[in-house]
Formats: sequence, structure tokens, C-alpha cells
Amino acid sequence: MTAVGATPVTAVACPSWCSVSQSTHLRELRWEGRASHWSDARSGDGWEIRHTSASDADGHPIEIEPKVYISTNGGLTLAGAEALALTLLATYEEATD
Repeated sequence: MTAVGATPVTAVACPSWCSVSQSTHLRELRWEGRASHWSDARSGDGWEIRHTSASDADGHPIEIEPKVYISTNGGLTLAGAEALALTLLATYEEATD
């Protein structure tokens, strides 16, 4: 639905790391009023990390805080924990660019 005289949104400005399709973003804008940007998953032995943020169609951040999601399959070895920690730092740095 478009307001009278308004130009329909045809694309969403995304951060360079966003892995979400434009068609998904356009549906999100229509139904939720925001676009959710998700990074590609980074994974290791028994864990996975992704980060997300939300914006309007022009790419301006909205009031939702960016988030980092970490999932594990239980306990990690010390080597796995070290890899997770290093990847978490890299993910944080990417999310704050």
C-alpha cells in the first residue's frame, strides 16, 4: 500500500555485510516497517555466529539495537572456545562498521 503521491520503495540500502535479498527486505518494509539485515553465518566446530541490525528503506538505523546471535551444540573444546572468541571479536568489529 502506497500513500497518495508517494513513490513506492523499490530497493533498500543495505550494509555491505547484509546477506538478505531485496525482495525479502521489501516484504519486511511492507509488513513490519523496517528491514532486518543479517550477516552470513560464521561457524566452527559446534558453534555459529551471526549478527543483525535494522533500518528504514534509506539505510538509516532505527531504534532496534544491533544484535549478535551465538548458537552452540553444547560444550566446546578449548580450541573451539578460542576460535569462537576470535570470531566473536571479528563479528563485533564488522557489526560496528
